Amino acid sequence: MSSEPLSTLAIAARNLGKSYQIYGSPRARLWQMIRPNPAGVQVFHALRGVDLDIARGESVGVIGPNGAGKSTLLQLICGTLTASTGTIDISGRIAPLLELGAGFSMDFTGRENIFLNASVLGLGREEIIERLAAIISFADIGDFIDQPVRTYSSGMYVRLAFAIAASIEPDILVIDEAIAVGDGQFARKSFDRIMALRERGVTILFCSHSLFQVEALCNKALWLHKGEVRASGPSSGVIAEYDSWLNTQIHADTANPSAAALGIGVRGHAAFSAITVSCDGVEGLDLNARSGHSQLEIKLEYHSDPALPMPNLAVAIYPADGRILTSTGNWMDGVALTRRADGDGVATLTYPNLPLLKGKYTISAYLMCERGIHVYEGLEHMATLTVEQDHLEQGLVSLPHRWQSLP
Repeated sequence: MSSEPLSTLAIAARNLGKSYQIYGSPRARLWQMIRPNPAGVQVFHALRGVDLDIARGESVGVIGPNGAGKSTLLQLICGTLTASTGTIDISGRIAPLLELGAGFSMDFTGRENIFLNASVLGLGREEIIERLAAIISFADIGDFIDQPVRTYSSGMYVRLAFAIAASIEPDILVIDEAIAVGDGQFARKSFDRIMALRERGVTILFCSHSLFQVEALCNKALWLHKGEVRASGPSSGVIAEYDSWLNTQIHADTANPSAAALGIGVRGHAAFSAITVSCDGVEGLDLNARSGHSQLEIKLEYHSDPALPMPNLAVAIYPADGRILTSTGNWMDGVALTRRADGDGVATLTYPNLPLLKGKYTISAYLMCERGIHVYEGLEHMATLTVEQDHLEQGLVSLPHRWQSLP
C-alpha cells in the first residue's frame, strides 16, 4: 500500500496467503493422512497474494463482503493463524481486539482473568498490577470482578475483555468489529479509547462493515474480495469504489419501519424518540412531491443521556439504485443542536423548493456522537418519497444554473 522504507513500517506482508483443505468425505480425510493429495480433496484459499505495507501511525480500514478474507488477514497479522504462503513482518507490540475474551478461563474470576489474559497479550506482572485499577474501572462490572466469569452476562464478558485489550498501550491496534458490541455507553467509551490511541500515533487496523466509521477513522483502506486485494489507497477513494460495487450487487431495501417502534436512549446512550416526515404539510412514510415546488420537512426528536456531549443529526437521501444522492449533518452546516436538561431535543431539517427530479427516493436518519462518527442509532430507508415533475429535465436533481447567450 506504500513505498515506505522498511524502517518506517509497522506491518509489511509479501505474497501472504492462507489456504485450507476441504474434504469431500470422512474417508478422503483419512486417506489424506495416509497418502497426501488423494482424490476428493479440494483447496480453499481464504487469502492469497496479499502485499501490504502499513507505515507507523497509519490508520487502515479493511473492508469487503462476508467471506472476503478480512478476519483471516487480521488473525495472520496478530499471529493467531499461521500463513500458508508468503511472509509477514511486524514491528511493535500488537493489541488484538478480535474474539474478545477468547483466552478466558471460565472458572477464574474476572480479576484472575485479567492477570491471565493480560500476560498472554504481553504484559508482565508488575505492569498488570500497575494497570489493574484502570482495567477494573473501565470494565465497570462492579462486584462481579471477583466472581467466576461463567456467571457473567455476555455484555459483562465483553466489557472485561475489551478493558484488558485496550490497556496494553500497543504500537499496533487490530480491531475486528469490536466497538460494535456492548451497550451504548460502553460502545461509545470503547470508540473514544480507540480515537485516543490513534491521536497518540498508534498504528490502527480497523475491520468493519460500517463504511462511514472506516472513512472517519482511517486515512487509508484495503478492499478484500474472495481473498485477494481488490483496491487499496486513500480511504475515500477505496470506499467510493467499494460502495459503487455494492450497488451493483444489491438493491436498496425500502422497508419502512414504524416510528412507533423507535427506542428511547439509556444511560450513556442516545436514541430517536420520534421522526416525522412531511411534504407540503402532509405527514407520512410514503409521500408525494412536485419537483421544484414542494417543501420537504424532517422533524427529528431524540433523547440522550444529559451526561453525554451534545449529539449530532444527519440525513441521507437515496435514489432507486441505492447510492447516496445527498447527505447533510447539522455539524457540517455549522449548526449546533440544543436540548432540555432531561436530554430531550428536537431539530427540523427543511428542503424548500425540492430540487429532486422525478423518481422514487428513500430517506435515512442518523443520531451520532459529538464528532459525527459513532452512530448511536440509524434508521435506514425509513420513508419513501415519490417525486413528479411537469417538465422534461432528465437526471436525479435540478442544480441551480444560469444560461447566457452571446452574440
